[in-house]
Amino acid sequence: MIPRLLTLLVLCFTVSVASADDPATRAARRHFDRGEKLFALGKFDDALDEYQKAFDAKPIPDFLFNIGQCYRNLGDYDQAIFSYKKYLKLEPDASNKTLVEKLIDDLEAKKQRGDGQKFVKQAPPPEPKPIYKKWWFWTGVAVVGVAGGVGIYEGTKTSGPPATTLGPIVF
Repeated sequence: MIPRLLTLLVLCFTVSVASADDPATRAARRHFDRGEKLFALGKFDDALDEYQKAFDAKPIPDFLFNIGQCYRNLGDYDQAIFSYKKYLKLEPDASNKTLVEKLIDDLEAKKQRGDGQKFVKQAPPPEPKPIYKKWWFWTGVAVVGVAGGVGIYEGTKTSGPPATTLGPIVF
């Protein structure tokens, strides 16, 4: 009896260690931890990205609650409501179910009053091209180069054969 119990304990321990070493779980944990730090700093758009990456790595329903919280704080009530409802659909017996239902009700009321907005993460403005990457710069360089070459040619050419002190050379 004791060897079976010991075998069962060893088997359970190795199964839990194997699941903890799952690459998807590690990636989800890494993104979740980053999201938590960013959320605590009030950087909700960056936290949202990290929670979404965590959910992509491992679709755990709790991530949807965090995603909903980010959208709620960003003022995108439609997306927050969607995330909360999806969370409750995947986790119908959630321990915070009453809180989530209250959040949904509050957001729907705010939405009916016209509060909230669509959240669109703004891309940083494009950096200006350096002057050497502009077409007109290289066109100008070519024109100046050709004009300089023609000028040098015209300025140094003489009429007739060149004069030498060696006399005529016969071949």
